[in-house]
Amino acid sequence: MNNAFKKMVVTAKRFLGVIEFKINPGSNINKDNDLRTATPGMLNVDIPEPKMLEKGEFQCPICDRTFNSKEDYLSHAMAHHQMTHSKTELQVLLASVPYEKGFHFFTEPGKYTGITAISLDELAAKINIVPVESVIFHFQRGDYQKWLIEVIGDEELAKRIDKIRETEWASADSVRNVLFQTVQKAVSELKESLQQIS
Repeated sequence: MNNAFKKMVVTAKRFLGVIEFKINPGSNINKDNDLRTATPGMLNVDIPEPKMLEKGEFQCPICDRTFNSKEDYLSHAMAHHQMTHSKTELQVLLASVPYEKGFHFFTEPGKYTGITAISLDELAAKINIVPVESVIFHFQRGDYQKWLIEVIGDEELAKRIDKIRETEWASADSVRNVLFQTVQKAVSELKESLQQIS
């Protein structure tokens, strides 16, 4: 059996759960406190370091799910939160789009606020200043996620906003604050990743 075939068999077995995932084949904590795994076939994959809870559980810092073992957390993070964007991909995610493709804030159908965001940076900033009715209008319709996926190409941030929608909120202002913080955090992470690559 040649080496390439052996690697394919091992990879397939891991995928099917036949071989237990080893946490630390050459992993370390990189400078932004993420776990950098160096498993065969998955070089340079950044995964956010989980939060340790009192019960010995591991909590995902992105979606707040909890796991009983680090292996379970790593499996989840590698499937859902890999940060493996190339420099070009990061630049595209952070770039401005033409005005006509921008996120146009409305308070109801046909009632434009006069405010448009043409980048992720601007989306965060404008969420903070548009009327709260506009924030909620788009939030309830899933417009942010649609724009992020179709125009910006950021499915990860769209998933984070989906997670916010699953929670009950006490007030419209609390929705605005959490939405702003979520977008702002994503922008900061993308900029930090770009700096590390550059």
